[in-house]
Amino acid sequence: MDVSERRHFDVFLETWRAFAVAAVPSMLGSVWATGRVGATLSPIDLAEWALLIALLTVVGSVSQFGIKPGYMQEVSDRGGEHRHAALRAALLMVGVSGIAAGVIVAGLLYVLSMHGHWHNVAVLPWLPLYGLLANVGMMFHTDLRILGGARVLAIIAIVTFPLFVATLEFLLWVGSDPLAAFFATQCALSLLVAALLAARSGVLQASGIDARFLRRALLMGLPVMGGLLAKYVADFAVSGTFRWGVDTVSAGGYGLAVRVTEPLMILYIGSFQMAWGAHVYGWIKESPRGDLVAQHAARSWWLAAVGLPLGFVIAWLIILATDIAANDHVATDRTSEAVVAWWFIAMMISRTLAFGMASAMGFGQTLQRNYRTGMRYALIEMLLSVTLLPFTAVVLGAKTAAAVAAVIPWLTVWRLRAMSRVTVVASSVPPAPSSSAHPG
Repeated sequence: MDVSERRHFDVFLETWRAFAVAAVPSMLGSVWATGRVGATLSPIDLAEWALLIALLTVVGSVSQFGIKPGYMQEVSDRGGEHRHAALRAALLMVGVSGIAAGVIVAGLLYVLSMHGHWHNVAVLPWLPLYGLLANVGMMFHTDLRILGGARVLAIIAIVTFPLFVATLEFLLWVGSDPLAAFFATQCALSLLVAALLAARSGVLQASGIDARFLRRALLMGLPVMGGLLAKYVADFAVSGTFRWGVDTVSAGGYGLAVRVTEPLMILYIGSFQMAWGAHVYGWIKESPRGDLVAQHAARSWWLAAVGLPLGFVIAWLIILATDIAANDHVATDRTSEAVVAWWFIAMMISRTLAFGMASAMGFGQTLQRNYRTGMRYALIEMLLSVTLLPFTAVVLGAKTAAAVAAVIPWLTVWRLRAMSRVTVVASSVPPAPSSSAHPG
């Protein structure tokens, strides 16, 4: 590694560290919610908690129309000082669509509850507001991400963590439904953060809406949305399979596994993806043939090597610290759930690491500014998940289905890696001389 490569690598690590520090309060909030809310839920409610997050992610990704990469490319091309009209346009669009997404999810689950296929209805009224704030928060976080504002996110997260705990504890104290209390707390804190970031971004003082940006961003982002949608539908297929296709203990074990592996996503993989997104456009701008970004992608394999044991340690510490396995004030057998959960914990760690590696291995799409190939790979992953997992769970059992679900996303990672390597090689080959260059 020469001096220039080392400099780029050190800057990336510093950015990753900053985003990881910013994520610590969110991770602690997740652990707190798992201990306080998860301990009071039945196995079915635990599975529905995981399923609801997956469903909101699927519908929410559709409501964002893949606008994130288009916005980041716009700021990278034109500069941060010219971004306000584009940011206003994006906020307006995803805000309206986020409300619609929440209404759709709430309506769907209410219909399922009428037929006995959904248990918790107290959480449903919060979903439209949750959809709005999730989308608006995504845009403000993207804005800070491309501008290198990890330190600001860290300060906000540190301030809001005690507010999260206090609000959740108050709602539980007054007798609110635990799952509804969790989403209500999320909404309250998201509203506060959105207000702070709106004031800081300057978008409230700016005027005008850049409709041309929306057209450009949607043209670039719709294939991204298709790929993300396919990925999230695959995740939803996993959650649906382990909610409706397995026994109650396995469903509860899956729900517990989702909660105790969430900090790995927040603290480790999520911060890596944020740092990668903050630098990948600059790497490509500096080295248009892709040599620089390819070097960083090759080094990212240690992400999985470190993440595997780290994920198990984090999960074990959460189970130990919250004493979920020994909780005796719920009528269900938590010990059985905890034993079964380790199969699903291994599955969730594998899927989480694959999600992070896909971000690094798919740099060829960013080089080409064309995300259709990644979308095709994600669609294949979705089809495999939707068809194989329910069949495997019913015929061969929950543990075998968990093993299959752990492997499927790595097929996408390897195909993205191969595509990106071909892209770099192709960009390094000089064009063939035209026939006019030869003497006739």
